[in-house]
Amino acid sequence: MASAIANGIDFLLDIFTGKSSKMGGDEGGLKVSIKALYALGLFMWLFTFGVFSEENDFSAVMTAGTLLQCLGFLMLIMRVHAKKSVEGLSSQTFMMFALFLCCRLTSTTMKDGYIPLDTTGDFMMQTYEFGCLLAVCHLLYCIHKMYPYSYQEEADTLPILPLVVPCVIMGYFVHGDFNKNEFFDFIWATSLNLETLSLVPQLWMMAKFGGQVNIGTSNFLACTIGALVCRFTFWVYAYDEQTHDISGYHILTCHCLQLVLCADYLFYCVQSWLNGTLVELPGVEETEM
Repeated sequence: MASAIANGIDFLLDIFTGKSSKMGGDEGGLKVSIKALYALGLFMWLFTFGVFSEENDFSAVMTAGTLLQCLGFLMLIMRVHAKKSVEGLSSQTFMMFALFLCCRLTSTTMKDGYIPLDTTGDFMMQTYEFGCLLAVCHLLYCIHKMYPYSYQEEADTLPILPLVVPCVIMGYFVHGDFNKNEFFDFIWATSLNLETLSLVPQLWMMAKFGGQVNIGTSNFLACTIGALVCRFTFWVYAYDEQTHDISGYHILTCHCLQLVLCADYLFYCVQSWLNGTLVELPGVEETEM
């Protein structure tokens, strides 16, 4: 146990200092570090819920979902740096994530209509959202600057403009009024639409590879599904508070579509596992050959 913990600490130090002596080969250190991130996430949630959630308000489940999503991105970053490869990752998907997070933060930092009712919505949820945005930007940097030799651009061919434009148009015409401001209600609805379609380029890329799934995305997928379940539960709980039926249907429909897309992603994972085509990111020795 002590040796495993030491390997995990050594592995993290290699990442933070940029050393490459063990990166790509220390799978044990990576596993320990991922477990440590899960433990850190649990601690942060207990701290957030215990200190900032007034009377254990159920609406804090929205903040929990944001924390889970942030953990997923951090685990993906750790895997990318450990293997020195972004193989199997879609740049277009992370562009969609970046756009949705920018829109989401524009709404949640300026208005309080679509945030938890307890004090976790005052700044903790926004802090985790900002952490997600930083993580996404770093992943894009890894794809295009740090490890571009491993980016499979030939398969990441789904253009995002035909996805983004309908999201903006629909956000303009279909949105709620929780923010009591036409512009910020439109921005939040647009962010929801972008979030709903964010995984489409990744699924497109996986389909181009015949359904092969990179095993390195498993923890990211688990956190993404957990985050989505939290957000969906929150909006089911808050549905009766919607003042316009169409906006309530819109929010729930978008979250249901996200669940379907995640289920599709999960289907690819299970299919690849059953067919023996679940692939691992190459190690540093392989990428240098």
